[in-house]
Amino acid sequence: MDFRMNNFIQRIVVGTGLILFFLSVNTCTNESLKVTDPNRLTPDTFWQSGEDAEQAIVGAYGPLTTIQGWGRMLGAILTIHRSDIVDTNPQPNVYDIGTFTLTPNDARVNEGWSELNAIVARTNQVLENVPNIEMDETRKSEIMGEAYFLRGFAHFYLVNMWRNIPLLTTAITSADELNVEQADPSAVWDNIISDFTEAQSRLPDEWPESDVGRATWGAATAMLGKAYLYQENWSSAAVEFKKVMDSGLYELVDNYQDNFMAETNNNAESVFELQYQSTPNGNWGRSGTPNPMRGQAWEPDIAPPGFTSQQSVTINDWVFDLFTEEQTNAGETDPRAYATLLWNYPDAKVYQENFDEAFSGDNLNKVFVRKYLNFDRTSSLTPGSWAYSDNNRRMIRYADVLLMYAEAENEAKGPSSAVYDAINQVRQRVNMPDIQSGLNQSQLRQEIRDERVLELALEGDRVLDLLRWGVMADRFTNNPELRENAGMNFQAGKHEYLPIPQQDMDSNPKLVQNPGY
Repeated sequence: MDFRMNNFIQRIVVGTGLILFFLSVNTCTNESLKVTDPNRLTPDTFWQSGEDAEQAIVGAYGPLTTIQGWGRMLGAILTIHRSDIVDTNPQPNVYDIGTFTLTPNDARVNEGWSELNAIVARTNQVLENVPNIEMDETRKSEIMGEAYFLRGFAHFYLVNMWRNIPLLTTAITSADELNVEQADPSAVWDNIISDFTEAQSRLPDEWPESDVGRATWGAATAMLGKAYLYQENWSSAAVEFKKVMDSGLYELVDNYQDNFMAETNNNAESVFELQYQSTPNGNWGRSGTPNPMRGQAWEPDIAPPGFTSQQSVTINDWVFDLFTEEQTNAGETDPRAYATLLWNYPDAKVYQENFDEAFSGDNLNKVFVRKYLNFDRTSSLTPGSWAYSDNNRRMIRYADVLLMYAEAENEAKGPSSAVYDAINQVRQRVNMPDIQSGLNQSQLRQEIRDERVLELALEGDRVLDLLRWGVMADRFTNNPELRENAGMNFQAGKHEYLPIPQQDMDSNPKLVQNPGY
């Protein structure tokens, strides 16, 4: 790992511990707050300097990269495993989410929910206390922008994954203040859009190398466009995406696979990227616990049998068919297939072994995950096990911005040269032929949706795409052949969203459980 990433991550570790401490103080009872210890920091004594503000905002990034966050749970178990791209094999307490057999007591659900809400709590602390600190006003505004971005980011995933959530926008000073009712989702969306708008107005275009990984203007603008897109405000979404496209800050990298390799972290295509750190000896705790895992920790979940301790996943047939139904301009297989999928083609490798020698029987005919596997290793477990890998998660890539712009523009105005240009840029990078001209809006809509699979499969948004397009229940209940195993358990009106964790239901009598659970 290079110095600039390690530098930022080290600050995350320190800041996370501090801000977690203050959150624990602020959720104590009023009686406990009456005791004063001159040797102990309190909210009244902490928020004094610019350095305090710096530590607090860095701590707010902390939950993103833990194994409970996008290291594993939010990055895969709670998102990718619920899509129609992969098929998860039954494994109690691990893959229940992907087989749609989960309950409100599922620990994985609680872990993801808790890390997102930790971001909300920490950013609320920043937004309430930093304005009162005497410090450089430019840097103060940037810190506020980072906090607005992170809070909007956390709420974006909370409302998309759980839908009915509390909307907390002020710092908590007592446990009683946590017992609030869930907000109307429209109010959550309004707050998300407001937060990203504020972040957009405050954040810089880029940061010094020592701070690579912080939210930027481009990240805020792309997420603002994405929020509008998810609300079907097509015109506003297109406007925001076009700002990113016209900024000249980003470009598609020549090699598609560079978006998933550690040696090409933070490349020119990355709009917002989570900074992982190899921590195979870290603990399994949440942000704020001693030495939490901060690496890419779901590689063992997707590595093929024999290269992992887990039950693994397979790629569904329709995905493989989509990747192989078209050829490049040179008459070859789409190179994104080789970077995304792993199957028995000539000279195929799985880690350090030949595919046709590593497998036998039915496994020779299965399609596995290639994206995010690190073939410089001998398996997903050696050398190093969970959270060993540090190939960063690119949460927003420029290719995604282009495809979202194409979708928004097509929905707002119908087919146009702007729509074709955006989607064809993505295809030209891998030498795929341009989309057929003369398509109507509906036909072009399907082309864009298919292209999102080819370009973005296994990056986390597919389940959210199915949900916002209103086709999730149909894909699982009326087309079971699209998901060979777990789709049969899907219940429309229930499994579109995750359950509110039972722990929170028990502690907050004002919460109402999501339908079906």
